[in-house]
Order: sequence, then structure tokens, then C-alpha cells
Amino acid sequence: SIWDSSTGGTKLWPTGDPTPVTLLVRQGVFNVNIGDATYPDPLNYNFNTNKNIYLQVSVYNGADYEDLTPRQQVSSAVFAQISGAVSGTGQSSFGTTTPISNSVVTIEATSTSAIPVSIRAFTGQLANLFRIEDSSLNPLFSVNSLGGVFASSTLNVTGATNLYSKLKVVDTDTVAAQLRVSQSDINRSEFLVDATGDLHISSNGGNVLQEDQNLWVCVGGSGCSVNTDTMVGPDHLIVGKGNIIADTSLIFGNKFKFKLKDNGGGATTTTVMLDSSGSEILEFDEGR
Repeated sequence: SIWDSSTGGTKLWPTGDPTPVTLLVRQGVFNVNIGDATYPDPLNYNFNTNKNIYLQVSVYNGADYEDLTPRQQVSSAVFAQISGAVSGTGQSSFGTTTPISNSVVTIEATSTSAIPVSIRAFTGQLANLFRIEDSSLNPLFSVNSLGGVFASSTLNVTGATNLYSKLKVVDTDTVAAQLRVSQSDINRSEFLVDATGDLHISSNGGNVLQEDQNLWVCVGGSGCSVNTDTMVGPDHLIVGKGNIIADTSLIFGNKFKFKLKDNGGGATTTTVMLDSSGSEILEFDEGR
């Protein structure tokens, strides 16, 4: 059995009474491999919980068990069995002997070229490479095997940040915005994609500004590719910035609209204004 003191104290292992083991003794010498496959009591004691432990051997004298004294302190040999894992409740540090305050694990670079932490996937990795959970085992932050980053709440990024690949924000919530861009906790703009794929842009300042630019509204996925910032069609120059270029119509809240009208037969397309019922009320004719 294993105890926490050289005399008296508390028995640490096994939880019940030790199972008797018959051994061959020659001139007082015997050998037993505690915890091997044939030993009756599994060696399930956690040696990280106490570094000062003692082995007690009791011998059957034909009538009762007699404790051999003194108990033998378990030396570093047994603790070498746990060298394949790092565990415990105290502070641990790598690269420094001074752990960071309140940090269970501290890793510090030892030179300007040293990488404090490296994580390498197994061939064909499927599980996450990195994962953070709350006390109820709910995932808070993770990096999957393909490098995807997932956060269960707001991901705050400060300072200059460059994204060299795709930033994908996925959330089935159709009320709360999937993406928020903030100048401060109060001044912010939000982007929401609803269940139909429509994009909603809101700003607590009340304005969406496109400064020193032209706004293009094009038909088809590549409708804008045939135009440039200086041309609309073959011979129609854009003057300066701050223009709205619409391929079809410009519609107001009262349903009045400006719209291009094809006169047919190869005639020049003109621009007309329609009222809320769709009737033409004004025509702009370049030739007059």
C-alpha cells in the first residue's frame, strides 16, 4: 500500500484493503512489479497529487499481517513513469522560471527567432487543431484542421490587421447582424444577410457614405465589368466622382422612377420618368 507519511498518516492506494500476493523469498529478498498486467490491484494512483509518498509492505506471519518498518519513500523512479505527460494543479512555465501572474501555463520565447508555440496537424487531421471551452464544455473558440476560425461570440480585433484569405461570417440569425464594424462601442455599422440572401446595412450615425467614388448598380454578375470609372457605354463619359450609374431604373420611395427606354428599331435609348402607376410623365430627349 502507499501512504502519505513515513509513519501513521493516510493510506493513498489502493482504495480498499490491499490484495495479498504470494511471492518467492530467498534470503529475505523478493521482487514484485506493482501495477503490471498480473498484479491484482491496478496502480491508479495519481502521483502528481503528492511528491512525498511511502510504500508500506505487510507480511503474513501465519496468523496475521505484520507491517515492515520503516516504510520506504517512493523516489524519482516512479515519477519517471509520468514523464510522458505534463499535468498538475500548480503553475507551469516553459522558457522561463517566472510564470505570468494567474496563468496556469506560461510559455516565453527564449530568443528573437524562437517560436513560443507551434501546433502541427497529424496526416489527414480531422479534429480541431485548437479549442477553447467554457466550464460547461461549450465551445468558445476553435481552429479547425483546415485553418477555419470559429468564435461563439464577438471576435474583437484591434490594431492594423491584414486578411490574406476569405473572411466568412455565417449565422442563421435573421435579426442580429452577422458582422459589426465599430469606431467605438457606440459608433458602429452593421451588416445583416436575411433568409433570402438580401443584404441590410445599418449605421447608428444614419448615413452610408461612399466618398469620392461612383456607385454602380449593374445587371448580371459581370454587368459592371464592361464599364470603367470613366465610361458608361461606348461614348458617354462620367464627369468626376459622386455619380450613381444604374443599368435599369432609379426608383424613389413614392414609386416614381427614372428609367431607360428603348425606342426600338435601333433608335437612341432615352430616359423617362414614370409616376407611381407606371405612366410616363417626363421624357428626356438628348436630341432636343
